[in-house]
Amino acid sequence: MSTPRRSPPKRRGRAASLALLAALAGCAAPPAPSPAPPARPPGVATVPNTDETGGVCPVRRSLPPTPTPPRRILERGELVAGVDPSDATMSHWDAQTQRFEGFNIELMLAVASALWPGDDPRARLTFKAVPPGQGAFTMLEKGEIDVVATSLTASCERARRVLFSNDYLDSGQTVLVRRHADGTPEFAGMEQLGGRRVCAAANTTSLAMIAGYRTTGGLRPVPVQAPHPVDCLVMLRQGQVDGVSTDDNILLGFARMAPDTTLVTEAPRPERRSCAHHRDENCTWFTDEPHAFAFHLTEGRELTSFVNHVLAQPRTATVWQQAHDRWLAGHRDRGMPSPGPATTRWPPPDPTPTTTRPAD
Repeated sequence: MSTPRRSPPKRRGRAASLALLAALAGCAAPPAPSPAPPARPPGVATVPNTDETGGVCPVRRSLPPTPTPPRRILERGELVAGVDPSDATMSHWDAQTQRFEGFNIELMLAVASALWPGDDPRARLTFKAVPPGQGAFTMLEKGEIDVVATSLTASCERARRVLFSNDYLDSGQTVLVRRHADGTPEFAGMEQLGGRRVCAAANTTSLAMIAGYRTTGGLRPVPVQAPHPVDCLVMLRQGQVDGVSTDDNILLGFARMAPDTTLVTEAPRPERRSCAHHRDENCTWFTDEPHAFAFHLTEGRELTSFVNHVLAQPRTATVWQQAHDRWLAGHRDRGMPSPGPATTRWPPPDPTPTTTRPAD
């Protein structure tokens, strides 16, 4: 059927995007040491340690794929995606091109191309800046966006609130620290960060996993929460925290943005390693982070199934590899994930006990 076409506004969320990037640009060089510790930015808090791992378990099952596009999206004539404008690898705002770029952006363009073949996919896509973690879910539930396309981990807890697509990127949580002049990290890995301040964004699985980590010697990091991962990066460079911990793919981008930082190099303690989806022995991941797009729990089933169909297409595999080569060079995953068996039950059953991580 013929559908009305309108050009979506392309400036939505731009002010928020530029504000975040301007904050980061303001720390182009670390400040000179000062006798007094820097004041904490608003919204920063120390989180109590816990013996729990936050109840986090991975979700790798989604709804069956279908080639039928959702009617409500076609009739509206646009797809609205929530993105993180400061995520240098996945969905950042590019000041030179004046548009969003990144790995997730390439995949969203593939979805838009499948929805409106022959049209310019960027003319059919509107991107909105969203908060990290579950903060984006409120916008999804209010109908302000159709899909959360941030670096989002699919977890059992979150599956009670949103629908997830099939896993499109395997990653794991690790740590970014300050870099010595010789290029070595100030702290080699999580085992050296017991008793040290490690920052993550509020309302994320990353924060829960920091709070639940214990080193071989029995020490725990001090989890510090900030409103956004970029705030953690600024705090790291200003000496307010000793590490930033989130998904490897995000931290790769932070390391490129801040050359005086580096990823840790030593593995976590053996029982906390999570390297099944890592392609070599130099693995510092201590969580399993399947990345998925998120959709409205009750109204997003058609879009979820259609996106799963797009992800399964051979041409999308080509887009995925080209985007990975461009944006995620150095990320040591094993390639585009293969979808597991589909489920019609949501939330899907929790993984078997052998795939969930016990509390310390």
